[in-house]
Amino acid sequence: MSVKSAKVKKFLEITGTESEDMASFFLGRNQQNVTYAINDFFTRPELAEGFKKVKENAKIKVDSKVKSVFNKYKEDSLDVLGKPYIGIDGTVRYIADLGYEPEDLVILALAEFLESPSVGIFKEDPFLINWSRVGANSIEKMHDYIENELAVKLAEESYFKKVYQFTYKFILEKNQRNVPTESAIEYWNLMIPEEYKKELDTFIKFLEIKDHKGITKDQWNMLYPFLKTYHEDPKLSNYDEMQSWPVLMDEFHEWLTDS
Repeated sequence: MSVKSAKVKKFLEITGTESEDMASFFLGRNQQNVTYAINDFFTRPELAEGFKKVKENAKIKVDSKVKSVFNKYKEDSLDVLGKPYIGIDGTVRYIADLGYEPEDLVILALAEFLESPSVGIFKEDPFLINWSRVGANSIEKMHDYIENELAVKLAEESYFKKVYQFTYKFILEKNQRNVPTESAIEYWNLMIPEEYKKELDTFIKFLEIKDHKGITKDQWNMLYPFLKTYHEDPKLSNYDEMQSWPVLMDEFHEWLTDS
């Protein structure tokens, strides 16, 4: 057995994966050091998921009809990487043709499904691959998929959280470290279920009084579970500052207690 094969075998045995291509990928990232490669695999699970997705996407045959839909809305120019893309104007027309408004909640699910990197942008490869994968090769079929799949799945807790967490990066503007509080509030009002509207309004009032300028990713991700806790305990009498809530929630608890 060659040295390389021995390293691949050890990687497969310890990680429990069966993909030699996966093993070669992580070994290549770590200069063939099997210990580093195994550690990389366990500490960076998103890399393994990304690798699997690339391999799966490579097997998908792009439907020429999907390409025609993309071409109808794409920009005349290419992006900074020399790739075709749909820009702001094309996105507005595309969403309108699908029968939606840009402010519809399901459009955020669509953005997550099509792996949009930012507001108003759709990249060619994810657009072609993901629509081809589900067999939606016309505006009508894309609309049906959004209505019958994405909109329905939004009622599921796990999928809603996935879209909610995706939204932070989606609305984070280039070169910004945090999402401006004003923008965060706009999207919270769109996304947070009506059930927690009262709690959200109180939290927003606190941010406005505090004149809070920006929302971090951790604050964004934790707000939804925090509002659920707040809903169940309106006075936050059981609030524990030793739990892993962001400091902003601790400050809100103090403000609420003093109010």
